[in-house]
Amino acid sequence: MKELIATAALLLIAPALALAQGADHQYRGEGYLFIGEGTYPENGGLYGVSYAGGGGEVRLVKGLGVESELGVMGRPGVWGEGLFSVDPTYHFLRASSKSKLVPFVEAGYTRTFDNNDNFPFGSLFNFGGGILYWPFKRWGMRLEFRDYVQHNRWGTDHFPALRIAFALR
Repeated sequence: MKELIATAALLLIAPALALAQGADHQYRGEGYLFIGEGTYPENGGLYGVSYAGGGGEVRLVKGLGVESELGVMGRPGVWGEGLFSVDPTYHFLRASSKSKLVPFVEAGYTRTFDNNDNFPFGSLFNFGGGILYWPFKRWGMRLEFRDYVQHNRWGTDHFPALRIAFALR
């Protein structure tokens, strides 16, 4: 448990450390706050669900990195689930390149939590990708598709979402 807390803290603090570097420094991480909309299956239909949260990412080698995020998904006033995700990521262009568009892919593990047992999703697999747009040196926008996948005794459920984020590096 201590390792998990230390890893999450490192992933959330690392983007702030990247801000203190010189102008010629290759950025090795970023932090972001996101909102999004998606769907979830229930009783043979699809219903809308909202997402919000934040996270951080550290690039380790070339475009390969790891990210962690904490957020919520739910229908405001009806139900909600907390989300904690840890994902390996790959960015197709180095952060120090002159391009302002940086495509990426990600996949990993998500754990859900709440204060009751109405929607005990538990462990989910997630995958997705998107584009980071850096109009300025230290801040940008992140547009992302992510699908949370749950396997259970009744089959497989998908919780796809389109998310937009404000990013800092």
